[in-house]
Amino acid sequence: MKDLIYKIQRFEDGTLDFEDQIVLFAHLIETGKIAHLQGVYQRMATEWMNMGFIMHDGTIDWDAIKQYSEEEEYEEFLREEKSHARYRY
Repeated sequence: MKDLIYKIQRFEDGTLDFEDQIVLFAHLIETGKIAHLQGVYQRMATEWMNMGFIMHDGTIDWDAIKQYSEEEEYEEFLREEKSHARYRY
């Protein structure tokens, strides 16, 4: 439980790297805890599910992430995520 809280705190302050964010959200989806968190978490989870990174059961599709990471859009996506992470609340 402490690890989960720590990861959520790091997500909120913008210091949780992308891969760890994916793992965190996959866990939140798999356990159903995502439904008890603020809307920003649910919107982020929905976005990553729509992108095919995380399945509805919390399974991570690392191949989809790798494929996306090979595209130029990935770098732009990461820059946007980092810039928005500090202003979520």
